Amino acid sequence: MSSTGSGAGCGVVLGIVLVLLAQQFGLLSLSALVPAIEFLIIAGVIGGLIGAGIGYALGHRYLANHPPASSGSSGTPPSG
Repeated sequence: MSSTGSGAGCGVVLGIVLVLLAQQFGLLSLSALVPAIEFLIIAGVIGGLIGAGIGYALGHRYLANHPPASSGSSGTPPSG
C-alpha cells in the first residue's frame, strides 16, 4: 500500500473521529439522521484529502532520502 493510500485511510478515520468527539463534547448535535450523515461524510472526505496530501509528501521525502537500490545488485548485503 502506498503512503498516499495509507495517509488517506488514516485521514478518513481521524475526520470521523473528530466529528464524534465534537458531538461528545456538545459542540455538534448528531440527533437528526441526514445532517449527522452529512457531517460524517464531509469530515471523512476532508480528512482523507488532508491525510493523502501528508502521506504523499512524506512518501516523496522518504524516497528522496532513501533512493532505491540499483537494478544490477542481487539484493543481498555484501559479506565481510
